[in-house]
Amino acid sequence: MSKLSQYQAFVTVVEQGSITQASASLNLSVPAVSKQLSMLESRLEAQLFFRTHKKLEVTEAGLRFYARCKDILRSIEQAEEVLKSEQGALAGKLTVSMSKSLCRSVVMEALSEFAKAHPKIRLDIQLSDVVVDLYTEDIDFAFRLGNVSDSPQMITSSLLNTQLIACAAPEYAKRLQAIKSLTDLKEYKFILPSSLNPHGMLKAFLSEHSFDFNNGVAHTTNDIEAVYQLTRAGLGIGLMLDVSIRDELKKGILVPVIAELKWPTKPLYLLSKKKEWETKKHQAFRFFIEAYCNNSQFKIEYSN
Repeated sequence: MSKLSQYQAFVTVVEQGSITQASASLNLSVPAVSKQLSMLESRLEAQLFFRTHKKLEVTEAGLRFYARCKDILRSIEQAEEVLKSEQGALAGKLTVSMSKSLCRSVVMEALSEFAKAHPKIRLDIQLSDVVVDLYTEDIDFAFRLGNVSDSPQMITSSLLNTQLIACAAPEYAKRLQAIKSLTDLKEYKFILPSSLNPHGMLKAFLSEHSFDFNNGVAHTTNDIEAVYQLTRAGLGIGLMLDVSIRDELKKGILVPVIAELKWPTKPLYLLSKKKEWETKKHQAFRFFIEAYCNNSQFKIEYSN
């Protein structure tokens, strides 16, 4: 058995948490995986796992070795991808992370067009409002809203600027024509996230404009899609990114309200890992997304 096979077995067991699950993932028998682990420990003269009849626990030495093995396997995978990409059509998998608030935005349009242009590339799209580490989570690209810190380990591409829009269904919006500030709302109320970041931009903006958090909220939800649906149903004023409701604003399905306020803006970035080798697949994705999102057609138009 090769060293690489042993490394792969070891990494898979650590990530799966058991030899049984690892064997299923590797399409090998349980005895075969156990043998690879034993041979690896014997060759290294180190104990990588604590074994009991109930569970398998990684030792401190095993955890340190796992990180290095992961890097080795990732480097080999990258080298193979570079070689393959030089031989023909772009193919393989790209893992992309983004906030749920971008699901209705130009980002999804860009991903759709990229997939059409490169049908042999499979996109693994992961939605999360938690900032993920591209290295530890093995993410190829991440779309990030808001300012990002400079990092020598990252390639940061500026895509476009987004703005929060206060909007409502047409009938609800008609009753808000005279409303110029958040202190004039009276019986008209907002639909807000259930857990508003106390140190976030939106909370600071609403507080700065004397918003009444006790009486100014009609409904709360933990999902941005629910904000969209509740707003369209006429149940309150929604706050959504302009790039996510571009078509609705243009068609008059949603109408901007309290537009006199300068609602917060957020830049949108595409982040990717700096690598010793960047495959044509990764280059193609980054260049395509940059060109698509920087297109002037994404200027927001409102229906009169």
